Amino acid sequence: MKAINFASIVPVRATHADESEIMTQMLFGDTFEILDTFKQWRYIKTAYDHYEGWIDEKVVSEISDEEFETLNKQQPYYTAQIVSEAVFPQSGRFLLPMGSVLPNFNPKTMTLKIGNETGIFYGDFITGKHDKTKVLDFAFTYENSPYLWGGKTHFGLDCSGLTQMAYKICGHFLLRNAKDQATQGTPVKLSEAEAGDLAFFTNDKGKVIHVGFLLGDGTIFHSHGNAHIDDIDEKGIWSRKFQRYSHRLSDVRRIF
Repeated sequence: MKAINFASIVPVRATHADESEIMTQMLFGDTFEILDTFKQWRYIKTAYDHYEGWIDEKVVSEISDEEFETLNKQQPYYTAQIVSEAVFPQSGRFLLPMGSVLPNFNPKTMTLKIGNETGIFYGDFITGKHDKTKVLDFAFTYENSPYLWGGKTHFGLDCSGLTQMAYKICGHFLLRNAKDQATQGTPVKLSEAEAGDLAFFTNDKGKVIHVGFLLGDGTIFHSHGNAHIDDIDEKGIWSRKFQRYSHRLSDVRRIF
């Protein structure tokens, strides 16, 4: 079965229980496939980054295979450039986090369509591919947003949610987790890094556990506690708040 997220934000959980860990979030307009069921729970795979997890059936809005294919061919997406809203005649008003996909969007009439229902979009939108300066502009809108494991919005996001969303809004694809993002792009030296390149960090076992935006001046913007700027060198991230190293540098990658 194919479906679309017809809700502002939906938690995607590790197991089929409300108290289960949130692994990621789907925002308004994200499409997905249903792979399995357990009571009122649905095991899904997102179309954008192929992330898998459990959601409650109450937030599932089924769409046809044809509409699913059509929506996923509309790339780069039209996305909400700021926190916006959409109003549908039957389903009502929805708050749209920045980066929400606008399905079947018509920029001339400011309408979007899901299934048989057409709504009006109120807000600013963006589409197309944009450079790393623009990526950082959007990244910095999340400044001071609290850290939330699995989060992808201004109301809470994790390190890889920050990097994925800023790149997505600007028309560039990143996988969901830091360890997977570390397989993308081209490795570069820290001394040759440009603003907008990504730096990755490992734990004692060599596993990539953290990612952030290099700013090109010996600093990094990352989500750790909240989204903020710290200093960085060949050893890793130097926390300005705690005056100690917080993360061990692994490598630097240029996504495009």
